[in-house]
Amino acid sequence: MNRKLRTWLICMALAVGTALLYAPVLHYQFINFDDVEYIVNNFHIRHFNWQNLAWCWQTTYASNWHPLTWMSHALDCQWFGLWAGGHHATSVVLHILNSLLLFAILRRMTGAFWRSAMVAALFAWHPLHVESVAWVAERKDVLSTLFWMLTIWAYVRYVEKRKASSFASSFGKSTEDGKVTEDGESGKQKLFYILSLFFFALGLTAKPMLVTLPFVLLLLDWWPLRRMQPVSPNPNPNLNPNLNPNLNLNPKSIRGPREARPAGSSARILRLLIEKGPFLFLSAVSCIVTIYAQRRAGAIQSLESVPIPSRFENSLVAYCQYLGKLIWPQDLSVIYRLNNSLPGWEPVAAGLFLVAVSVFAVRSWRARPYFLTGWLLFLGTLVPVIGLVQVGSQAMADRYAYVPSIGFFIILCWGAYDIGLAWRFRPMIIGILALLAVCSCALAATRQVGFWENSETLFRHSIEIDPDNPIAHASYAAYLCEAHRLEESATECNRTLQLMPANIMGHYTLGKVRFLQADYDAAATELNAALHYYPIDYLPHLLLGKIALIRHEHEEAASHASFVLAKDSINPEAHCILGEALGGEGRLDEACAQLNEALRQAPQYLEAHLQLAIFLAEQGKADEAVAHYRIANKVPPAAPESTVLNNLAWTLATSPSPEFRNGLGAVKLAARACELDHNQQPMFIGTLAAAYAEAGRFDEAVAAAQQAHDLALERAAKAQKPADVKAANDVAARNLELLAIYKSRQPYHEK
Repeated sequence: MNRKLRTWLICMALAVGTALLYAPVLHYQFINFDDVEYIVNNFHIRHFNWQNLAWCWQTTYASNWHPLTWMSHALDCQWFGLWAGGHHATSVVLHILNSLLLFAILRRMTGAFWRSAMVAALFAWHPLHVESVAWVAERKDVLSTLFWMLTIWAYVRYVEKRKASSFASSFGKSTEDGKVTEDGESGKQKLFYILSLFFFALGLTAKPMLVTLPFVLLLLDWWPLRRMQPVSPNPNPNLNPNLNPNLNLNPKSIRGPREARPAGSSARILRLLIEKGPFLFLSAVSCIVTIYAQRRAGAIQSLESVPIPSRFENSLVAYCQYLGKLIWPQDLSVIYRLNNSLPGWEPVAAGLFLVAVSVFAVRSWRARPYFLTGWLLFLGTLVPVIGLVQVGSQAMADRYAYVPSIGFFIILCWGAYDIGLAWRFRPMIIGILALLAVCSCALAATRQVGFWENSETLFRHSIEIDPDNPIAHASYAAYLCEAHRLEESATECNRTLQLMPANIMGHYTLGKVRFLQADYDAAATELNAALHYYPIDYLPHLLLGKIALIRHEHEEAASHASFVLAKDSINPEAHCILGEALGGEGRLDEACAQLNEALRQAPQYLEAHLQLAIFLAEQGKADEAVAHYRIANKVPPAAPESTVLNNLAWTLATSPSPEFRNGLGAVKLAARACELDHNQQPMFIGTLAAAYAEAGRFDEAVAAAQQAHDLALERAAKAQKPADVKAANDVAARNLELLAIYKSRQPYHEK
């Protein structure tokens, strides 16, 4: 088969197969684990504009500094809004590009077509990678890996140009032609070297886990680029592995004493190290910025909470668990809890196993250079996330294996090829085994993708895997709370706090459940407990601010809202709470300014529209109040103004939500509605009665209700159509019921 056609067919199979595998995610929802914080409630990225782009580069929001990732989310919001399927599609496209680049780069470096294709297929379809692709908040994983791949591609091209330049200056060229060739190749060298640095810098701004890439480049210098071996005097570049990186030769087959020597001279190695200097500098800067961002957010665990011996033990065990899940990917979970009391034999056994494999890799460096490169790539790229610097409370994560798995796949594919060299029917047997491997991966990945449909399926699966996982229980409780399954949510919260009393999400979610159940004392207790463990969290402050508003403690509500806005001025909910608090203190102009700011940040924020309508009505700005009320309640623009005013007044007087009730505002709106209809509408007069009752003016409420009742009976007596008679009698009867409530000195509230 034509080589170019074969390459296109493999690329098509990788792209189409991956797209089909992840097609279901186009219909999936955002997950309440990071997706809400990163995207749904992050108003900084709602629009792709200069102000938001500047924020991307300046913020350490969500304990991270990854401006390129924020920019990609902002671009998705610009294109897709909050349609989760569009955000998922972007991640799938990035994963496809990563798989294609991996195939192209490996093939270019080694010349091994089918082995490179197999590594790319395993990378594209392995179930351990589903988390990185199907989780929108892990955009940083697939995006940073794209630049990881591009960095290596540019570096390989740089090495090729350097070798070509070296060859041109050493063999059979005239001085004039040699100068032209050498200058041209030197310019291309610099271009590709600068490109590799540029791509690396971009990758670090997408996710700092790429800090180990300079060491990966050194590994590639060893194999397959063979830059640590002396340059062979062979003038034919097609037969010289030092000049043709696409030639994949077994070191045993390279004749001659110079080629049989291990590493190159110290001068050559020193040159390679110096060459990595700029890369190492960028890595060091990224490490400093990342540690600053995570320390500022309190994400890095202290040595008291996770001692150094415990970190080391968990790291050893985690390495083996990653290998186990790459070989047999079962029981994959979004969160693996950290165990500070591992059985003593586990880290010992894990350490011995890792040492044994490392010794084998070193001893076989000459016969199997791919094994040493693949093994060190696997070990090294996991170092930033293996737990020595413990961030968060997870022991490991599937997403962390996204890049390190490449090292394991190289060992697997090149090792299988070497083992099969002695087999009689090697192509057929290896082909069948490869087909079984990729099909098994694709089937397992299809099942794993299904768990990411929504928060319920994801966290119920995690709880099935580990029933004692407090983070899984807390996240499931948060989902149940959002679905208004409050009793189930409270049960999950209690289970969470049983397993982990200091769980912040468990306390916060239980506080939110109690708030929705109108048990404000219990809610405040849980929310303050969450703040005790994590004082800088803004979510409890928002709910505490709402509780303070319900209790008419306007100063305290303003304090909670101001705390949130001091941390992040782009928070429409905090602006709304502050606006309502200021309005409660009679500072209506300032209140309206805060509510307008909330609506500038979130134009469809219905609560802010309704609250602004209330304050505008109190200021006598009926037209503006009606406009905001129409938006908040989706009232048709053609509705008569008196009807809209009446509806708004009824909402303010009788709303089941205390934060929406405002007796004074309701009286003003209802009186205006009655005035516009010359006090001839019994329904409007009944609304005025309800408004008087909410304002505590019960004598006036009784009088208005009686008037509404009498006027409705008059209308019934004069009506010609049976439907009109019935409607008028219903209004009279309703006002008679309300009259009894007002006589008992109680306002009426809808249920």
